[in-house]
Amino acid sequence: MREPVTDGGAKGALRSSILKRRAGRSDDDRSAAAEAIAAHLAGAPFAQVPTVAAYLSMGTEPGTGPLIDMLLTRGTEVIVPVTADQGVLDWVRYAPDARLTRSALGVPEPDGPRLGKDAIAAAGLMIVPALAIDQAGWRLGRGAGYFDRALAHAGGPICALVYADELLPVVPHEDHDVPVDLVVTEAGIFRVP
Repeated sequence: MREPVTDGGAKGALRSSILKRRAGRSDDDRSAAAEAIAAHLAGAPFAQVPTVAAYLSMGTEPGTGPLIDMLLTRGTEVIVPVTADQGVLDWVRYAPDARLTRSALGVPEPDGPRLGKDAIAAAGLMIVPALAIDQAGWRLGRGAGYFDRALAHAGGPICALVYADELLPVVPHEDHDVPVDLVVTEAGIFRVP
C-alpha cells in the first residue's frame, strides 16, 4: 500500500477542478453515463448479491437512479444512507415511493425506519460516491468524511462510481482514508489490484 499523500491543498484543488469539469457536462452526457454504469453493474458477478448499500446521487454526480431501478427490478434489497449525529451514516431500505428530503449537506435522503450504522455489514456490495479514484483505489470524496467512517462497517466489496476521466494515476489521501476495491465508470469496470 502506498504511503499517504497528505497535502490538503492538493485535495482541495483537485476537488475544485473536478467539480468544475462535472458542472460542464451536459444532461445528456450525465444520463448516458448513468445508464452505462447501470448496464456494467447489471452483469457483474460481484453485484449479484441479495443486498446492496448504495446512495442517491445528487447534482452532477454519476447518476444512481438507473442502477437502483435495475437492482430493485431484479429483487435486490437496496439500502441508502441518511445522516445521523456526529458525522455518522445510518441506513434506510430504499423504496421508489419514499418521500425524499435534503440533508443539511444537500444529500437526498428517504424517510423510513433507521437500520443503524452497522446495517451495511449485511450488504454484499457497497457503492460509494467519489470525485476521483486512483489506480490503487484511493478515493477522493467531498471532504466531510461520512463515507470514510462508514466504510469501516462494510461487509462486502466497496465500489466507487466516477466518470472515466476521474480515474486518475494518483489521488491525495490520508491515514484515515479507506481504499475501494472496484471502480465503475461509463467506460467499464476497473478492479483495483
